[in-house]
Amino acid sequence: MGLHGEIQTMPMLDLFQWLELVHKTGKLTVENATGKQQIYFENGAIVAASSTGYFSSNNLSDAEAIISETLKWQRGEFSFAETPLPPEIVSLPQRHSAKQIIQKTFLIADEAAGVFQQAIAVSSQVMDVGRGYDEVEGLRVAIVSRLLKGDFQIPLLPTVANKIISITKQDDFSLRDLSEVIITDQVITAQLLKHANSAFYNRGRTIDSVSMAVQMLGAQTVTNLVLTLSLKSVITGRDIFLEEKKLVWKRSLASALLARSMSLIAQVDREQAFLCGLMINFGKIVLFSLIQDLMQKEAEFKSTSKSTVEYIINSYHQKVGGAVAEKWMLPPTVLDAITNHRALTPELQCSRYVPVANLCDTVLSDHFEAQQNQAEPSAPKAEEDWMLLPAVKLLGLTQHQVHQVLGFVPECLSYAQQMAS
Repeated sequence: MGLHGEIQTMPMLDLFQWLELVHKTGKLTVENATGKQQIYFENGAIVAASSTGYFSSNNLSDAEAIISETLKWQRGEFSFAETPLPPEIVSLPQRHSAKQIIQKTFLIADEAAGVFQQAIAVSSQVMDVGRGYDEVEGLRVAIVSRLLKGDFQIPLLPTVANKIISITKQDDFSLRDLSEVIITDQVITAQLLKHANSAFYNRGRTIDSVSMAVQMLGAQTVTNLVLTLSLKSVITGRDIFLEEKKLVWKRSLASALLARSMSLIAQVDREQAFLCGLMINFGKIVLFSLIQDLMQKEAEFKSTSKSTVEYIINSYHQKVGGAVAEKWMLPPTVLDAITNHRALTPELQCSRYVPVANLCDTVLSDHFEAQQNQAEPSAPKAEEDWMLLPAVKLLGLTQHQVHQVLGFVPECLSYAQQMAS
């Protein structure tokens, strides 16, 4: 079985641990712009490691150095070929535990130890590194296995949204065709007209028909509105994570509206920006459903702690969101924003939609994380602190422009609440 993916959507810490815990045999290749690492596993144990930055690879210190370097990478690609190892590798005498190497690597310095504790000791009762590893490994291994194999259910794109996306991808589609598809759903039609006449979208005369909405607002704006209104149906039903899903959805709406509002400042298309903002956290909603499925089917996961669930959601939602974007055939800019918006550096080569999505998510994080934890929002950052963010640097925003972006937040939060209700 071959596995492949991106570092930014599958943390290397978890990948190494998963390969050990499920006793995999084969070669893991990890590449980024600076180099290429190859780590050989036999029944989950590390036999040897090689790197473009090292000459020797057959001893423990070299393996530790290579794995330590790999764990620091935030971007790149990995692949795992599950095949018998070459005889010259099998004949090597040493066998190293990935868990022990990781623990040793992160315990070298106090700062690194803190990073490791944050990564794996997610329960508030965890007292040491070893216990933290054991406490969450069961559900984490199950989730990682499902994600690497693609063994999880992606919701079907609602019918009306699916049809209009298909129509708008055609070069010669007509506005009449678009309108006729929308009016087949009376609920969507009524909600569309309500929002088309809101102060957020309409600065002119009253819109009293779908065809008029398409003409006045534009096909892409209407398409995004219909998609947004359709996806609301995913956040329904009997669900142990229903309130968490609703909060994610409100945050997604606010992020979409903020991205649209700041599009002129960021010099991006406003509807593409809206769609990126809407989808960057949607993977969390799908992942909540996967976790619930495992908790209901496997007795050992029924009492999973809230902190463990939060760790899994925050670690893997980009992987799931990317799979959703691919299945729904959303624009490449959306997939790029989903998979890359959390791994920004000022030097990153990417479309402008990635830092737009990142900045929206960052600006809104304090508000929604406080709601999630039922706490008061933390004191807002000073505007000069915002200037240090990679997203601000990548977009080349001035302090005045940052001030403008922050000024959009109250209206976006208010209207997101209206759209979610």
